[in-house]
Amino acid sequence: MPAAGAIMDRMTTVPLTAPRGDETADPGEAVPADTEPSAAPVAGLVELSERVAASVLTRCPWLTRASEVLLALCTLVCLVAVGTRLSALPLLPIPLFVVSWLFLRRLRGSETRAQQLRWSLLMALAAMVGFWVMSVVARWVS
Repeated sequence: MPAAGAIMDRMTTVPLTAPRGDETADPGEAVPADTEPSAAPVAGLVELSERVAASVLTRCPWLTRASEVLLALCTLVCLVAVGTRLSALPLLPIPLFVVSWLFLRRLRGSETRAQQLRWSLLMALAAMVGFWVMSVVARWVS
């Protein structure tokens, strides 16, 4: 096994500003960093979020249908709970699930990344608040 010093002697250092494939160790031969074109402009948090939302909706076209089915099942569970608990309290989350479904419909018709991000966030927020109200109601009724 070679000593660590021998390994370090064989390794060459490449300046960070060197072009790709340049194995020189002389910083004088390196290309200045400002001549290399950037792949994409620096994106802010909002633009990055828009890109992620758009790519998820593009890669998983079944996601909107699955969300629709989930909202329908939660609404059905609330309706069944009214009959089994003999209370109207389980009806409280249903308007939130309906609002979430309306946001989901808007999401399907959105054309720009900004609209997709807006409607997906609103839909997720309404659904999460509906789930939270569902859990609170379950504690109150039981």
